[in-house]
Order: sequence, then C-alpha cells, then structure tokens
Amino acid sequence: MRSLRPTPTFLNTHKFDLIFVGFMALVAIHYVTYITLLEVPMWDAAVYLENAHNWVNGEPLFRDFRPQFISWLIAGIWTISGESWESAKYLQASFTLGAGIVLYLTLRKYKGGLFSIGVVSLTMLNAQVFYFSSFILTEGISLFFLVLALHCTRNEKARYWPIGGLSIGLTFAARYPVILQAIVILVTEALIRRNSRIFTYSMIGAIPTITLLVVIIFLKTGTFQVALEKDTGLTPFLSSYYIMNALPIWSYAILLVPVAFLFRDTYADKRNYTFIAWFLISLVFWSANVSNHQERFAIQFTPAVYYLAILAIENILRSKTVFECGFKRVALIRQR
Repeated sequence: MRSLRPTPTFLNTHKFDLIFVGFMALVAIHYVTYITLLEVPMWDAAVYLENAHNWVNGEPLFRDFRPQFISWLIAGIWTISGESWESAKYLQASFTLGAGIVLYLTLRKYKGGLFSIGVVSLTMLNAQVFYFSSFILTEGISLFFLVLALHCTRNEKARYWPIGGLSIGLTFAARYPVILQAIVILVTEALIRRNSRIFTYSMIGAIPTITLLVVIIFLKTGTFQVALEKDTGLTPFLSSYYIMNALPIWSYAILLVPVAFLFRDTYADKRNYTFIAWFLISLVFWSANVSNHQERFAIQFTPAVYYLAILAIENILRSKTVFECGFKRVALIRQR
C-alpha cells in the first residue's frame, strides 16, 4: 500500500538554507558596494598596514602593542599582489561573512533553520558589526575565530576539539582581550556536558598557538604588550556605559534579552547556558574597565545577545501555544 505522505523535495528540506544563502549574498554585495567607495584607510587601519609593511621589509614595528595577526595576513596578501592597501580592503569583511556562515551551521544543527537565520541576520545587520567590519580592523577577524571556537568545542566528535583550541589561540592573536570570551565558551561547554576532555583537547591546540604567537612577537620587538597601560585597568565598580548605550549598540532587540531569563525553558536546555555565560561575563568584563568604553567592544558577544533575544521570542510563542491548548482543553471539558 502506497504511503499518502508527500515525498520531501530539495526545496522543502533546504528552504531555510536557500534563504540563508540568498541573505548572505545580499550582505556580501552590500559590503562590496560600501567598501569600494573607501578611498583612504582610517587611522587604526593605517597602523596595521604600516606594521604589515614593516614585517615584510624587516623593519621595527610602528605600534608593537597592536595585534599583529591582521598585519601578518596583509603581509601574506602583499607577497602575491604587491604592497597596496586596496588589496587588503575586503579582508575583514570576508571574515565577518565567514563568521555568519559558521554561526548559522552551529545553530542550525540543534535550533533549526528559522532560529538560526534570526540570530545570524540580526548579527550581520547590526550597525556596529557592519561598520567596523568594513575597515581594516580586527573586530570581524576575532569574531570569526570566536564563533569557530564555539562551533568546534560544541561538536560531539573529539577530533574537532583541538581545532577549537587552535581557534581560541587565533582569537587571541586577532584581538587579545577577546580570548576571555573564548575561554568562557570552552569552560561552559565542558561543564554543561560534564566532559573535561573538551577542555583538555582544546588546550592542545590553544597553548602552542598562543606560545608561538608570543615568541614571534617577542623576538621581533623584545617585548610583548597587549594594550596601552591606561587601557588595562579594571575596577569592581562597573560602568553603566553598555547598559545606557544598549539601544544604539543592539537596537530594540536588546529589550527581549531580559525576557528570555523569565522563562523556565531557558534554563531547561543546558545548551543555552553557553550563550548566557558568554553574554553576562563579556558584559561585566568590558564594564569593569576603568576608562576605555566603546560600542565596538560589544561586537564579539553580539551573537549571544541576539541568541537570547530570539530565544525569548521562541519561549513566548511556545508559552502562547501551551496556553491556547490548555484553554481549549478546559473549554471541551466544560462542554461535556
């Protein structure tokens, strides 16, 4: 007897994937259109370009406290194309787009296509993410390796965990302070899954990567400095900067984040704990800085913000459905 169930088609089974591909293509076109109009690099970009020139030509670095990984990438491009800032203009946007792809693949596996598109689209369309990814800076590059670390450490197969560790090391290389967020993700994943091997295997990839980075820079400069001294001070008296500027940074979606904490389902799924810890610890860390507060510092934990915002919507819709079913059941009982 033939089944009356319709045969699933490629379009039905991959409709969210196709929507995602179309969306990312439009975002990529938007980046290209915007970046093409840039005629000169901004100051920070000029510093990274100058350091790349100095690495290529064996000269002293201009600002040795800046992360050198982006300058190494630029230097690698220049070995093929020759020294021109034009050839490095699209570098960071490529990493940001890559972060969106990895984030979608990570979330789709257990939250579904619709939820994943919601989180990724909000992240990619975030004004801070787009603007600072359009220049030769480090925000998009560190975001990519941070999301890749999440993807690998969340994987059930142990062979991915050292790659996750490598990604943690490259997160540090791309933007030094962001390693805290990578460590938070790693530790939380190991704890909620009660598997210490995730941490151990990841360290196999992270420690050699970080050590090699520090040694190379030390041999070049005679020192290793992660920031200016005035920017490294921390205080227990947290700044309200990121709370007061939450709307400009994350738009109205941030208003949904507190709602997510009101639902029991948020805590029932342990996989949500990683994003909760990622958001809260990052927010506290940047708020604890004595004087250096900038909207762009929130870029790396923006995916966690939008994850919690979409989770709040999911919980609201689920609770509404449960309420409606319960109301209908009571109505049927009364009719009897």
